Amino acid sequence: MRLIVASSSLVAKPLVESLKESNLHNLIALITNPDKPAGRGQNIEPNSLAVWAESQNLHISKPSTPLEINEIIHDLKPDLIITIAYGHLVPKDLLSHPKFGWINVHFSKLPKWRGAAPVQWTILSGEVKAGLSIFKLDEGMDTGPVYVSCELDIADNQTTEDVLKLLSLECIPKVMETLQLIELNVAPIPQSDQGISYAKKFSKNDGRINWNTPATSVFDLYRAISHNPGIWSPFGDTRLRFNSLRPSDIKMDLNPGEILIKNEKLYVGANPGVIEILQLTPAGRNHMSASEFIRGLTSRTGLNLG
Repeated sequence: MRLIVASSSLVAKPLVESLKESNLHNLIALITNPDKPAGRGQNIEPNSLAVWAESQNLHISKPSTPLEINEIIHDLKPDLIITIAYGHLVPKDLLSHPKFGWINVHFSKLPKWRGAAPVQWTILSGEVKAGLSIFKLDEGMDTGPVYVSCELDIADNQTTEDVLKLLSLECIPKVMETLQLIELNVAPIPQSDQGISYAKKFSKNDGRINWNTPATSVFDLYRAISHNPGIWSPFGDTRLRFNSLRPSDIKMDLNPGEILIKNEKLYVGANPGVIEILQLTPAGRNHMSASEFIRGLTSRTGLNLG
C-alpha cells in the first residue's frame, strides 16, 4: 500500500521509522506543518519532526492550504493517508481522494477524550489507563468509525511525555493491523453515542495552580501539562513556573499556598496535603533548583503562593 503520514510532532517518529522499513507497505511522503517563527529571535524554522525527516532523506511536503494537500494527493497518488498528531481538521472534500481515504491515530479510547489533548486530560482526570484508537477520518472531530482500539496501564508518576512515548510505540502494531483490515475490506465500527467527552487544548492560564485543591490534583496537573504549556503560581509581583515537583509524605500543618522552608527544601500547602517544589523558573530568570531559589530569598518566613 502506498502511504503518506501527516504529522507535526515527533510522536510520529516511531511509526514513520517502522513504515519506512516495512516490506509490506511503501511510505512515499511525510506531510507536516509549514516552517514558522520560533524562539526568541522568531527565526523561521521547521518543526522537529521535519528536521528529523530531512536527515532520513524522506520526501517532505509542507502544505499550507487544502488546495496544496489536494495537489500532493494528485501528484503522489497514495492509497491511504495516516494522520498522527497533525493538528488540522481535514476538509470533507479531501477525505475520499486517496483510494482508502484517511485514518487517524488518536491517543484515547474513543469516544472518550475526543480533541487535541487526550493524554493530558486522561492524566488530569486521575485515570490509570491511557487509550489508543485508530479510526477512519470523517468531517467531525474524532467522530469516525474505529478499526482498532486498546488501553494501556499508566503509573501514577508518569507524565504526558512518558505516556506519549508508550503510545507512540504501541500504535505501530495497531496501525499494521488496521492496514490489514483495510486491505481485507473489513468495515470499521461506528463509535458509541455514550461516554463522549472532549479534550480541549490547554492555554497558559490553565496552568495556574489552585492550592486549595488536594496535593494529588496539583501533582496530576504537573504530570499533565508541566511541559506544555507549563504550570505556575504568582509569588508576590512575579510568576514562578514549576519544572519539577512532587507530593510530600511529611506531615505539616500548612494553609493552601503557604510556603515552608525546611532543611533547604521548599514546601507548599495544598488542601489537603503538601507539595515539595524541586525545580522552578522565576519569570525573566533561569531554571534553578529549589535550594538555589531559597538562597536568593531575602526572607524565609511569611511567604505564600497563589
